[in-house]
Amino acid sequence: MERIFITGTNRGIGLEVTRQYLQLDDTRIFATARQPEVATELQALAATYPERLTVIPLEVTDETAIREAARLVAEQVDGLDILINNAAINPPEKTQTLDGITVETMLDVLRVNTAAPLMIVKALLGLLRQGNNPRIANISSEMGSLAARTYGADYAYCTSKAALNMVTRGLAADLRRDTITVIALDPGWVQTDMGSPDADLTPQESARGIRSVIDGLTPADSGAFLRWDGGSHPW
Repeated sequence: MERIFITGTNRGIGLEVTRQYLQLDDTRIFATARQPEVATELQALAATYPERLTVIPLEVTDETAIREAARLVAEQVDGLDILINNAAINPPEKTQTLDGITVETMLDVLRVNTAAPLMIVKALLGLLRQGNNPRIANISSEMGSLAARTYGADYAYCTSKAALNMVTRGLAADLRRDTITVIALDPGWVQTDMGSPDADLTPQESARGIRSVIDGLTPADSGAFLRWDGGSHPW
């Protein structure tokens, strides 16, 4: 049975990845949300799969809450096989223009999108070390690619995802001796609240791709920046 920890599962990609993994009989999911009491679709999944889905409240910028989430997981399983760091924020476009950007916006986004995934890995590392073919997927974005950055604005989000890619590279090096595979994974441009109704992919298509990439990972992939369709991304 694959034991999976997913952040940001109240909506969008995180919710759909959770739903698809639950459709497999051999999965045990720990799904986090900042306010699970208002995450109605996630709660419905928990009611349908009470033995295989545990919903955990988690504010990802709160290190005490992260440690408590790890403790709750350790009470129920003795290892984790997959960690998907999906939780992220992308403030309104007008707050990320050259005229609108502030230090506070930059730091708020970096806390959620970059620092939090690293702290979550740190808290769950003991469980990951006990996992079967343990894999970490840090959900990044094409907007974190330096090579693709030929446009302006979006300062906080782009910076946070580029920094997450650097975190991923560091983790891949640090965890190589533990045979823990770590990748940055671009889910594509998805029809979600953070994406756009005009985006290329449905959440279902993106989630299927994410699962396929994660399922096929080997230690040789550690440190890679991959796309939802399995292709490589330029740094």
